[in-house]
Amino acid sequence: MSDSQVQSTIYLITGATRGLGLALVSAIASKDPTAIIYAGGRETSLTTSKVVDLATRYPGRIFPVKYIAGDELGNRALAEEIRGAHKRLDTIIANAGIENSTGKVHETTVQNYTDHFAVNVMGPIVLFQAFRDVLKASPHPRFVAISSAMGSIGLIEHIPGNNAPYGVSKAALNWAVRKIHFENEWLVTFPQCPGLVDSDMLREAKKRDTTGTFEQVLKNFVVRTPDEVAVILVDTITTSTREEDGGQFHSVDTGRHVW
Repeated sequence: MSDSQVQSTIYLITGATRGLGLALVSAIASKDPTAIIYAGGRETSLTTSKVVDLATRYPGRIFPVKYIAGDELGNRALAEEIRGAHKRLDTIIANAGIENSTGKVHETTVQNYTDHFAVNVMGPIVLFQAFRDVLKASPHPRFVAISSAMGSIGLIEHIPGNNAPYGVSKAALNWAVRKIHFENEWLVTFPQCPGLVDSDMLREAKKRDTTGTFEQVLKNFVVRTPDEVAVILVDTITTSTREEDGGQFHSVDTGRHVW
């Protein structure tokens, strides 16, 4: 997996075996014929998911790799693998995340908060820690975390729904990414809200909601397919600059969200 083409852009996308992550892999491979993409996912999904089909369709350009959110040793090993192959990594899209419970703040268990924080907050933080030096070797480094409007404190009253652990974790993620922006003047980094995506996560959230609140929310927003969202995100990410986009809370629906 040597990077013989200096002009190639090297990507790592986490949570890449289904939904938006998979669509991002496909969109980048289709748009940029020189892109090399590491598609991260749990080991059990790497041999059975559609990402394997994409790797076959784009030989030598897409590499399914084991990724577990928050696994410090595993993240460092992957960073060394990519460093050894290319000496750098140009763009990380930290897409892996969970949203698997519904509840108000007082109804949600401590374990539920802990589970969401471990994946949605510590996952991207550990990822950045492991890859910081490899990103810094790139002439155009980018670190983009997939977030959610649910993590906006300023929008709480406008987005009803009982999703305390998910919202808390995404708010914390937003803080961490914005702080990374100010601590690393060489980097383009920002949280990105993809809007409502017609994915397994969305469908499972609808099933869990017995109050009908979530169904009402859906009527007020556009629900896009993963492929539709991926095209928008790839354009935003590949054209982003530190001056215009760094440290901002991006949204496919409004351009920018309030924090």
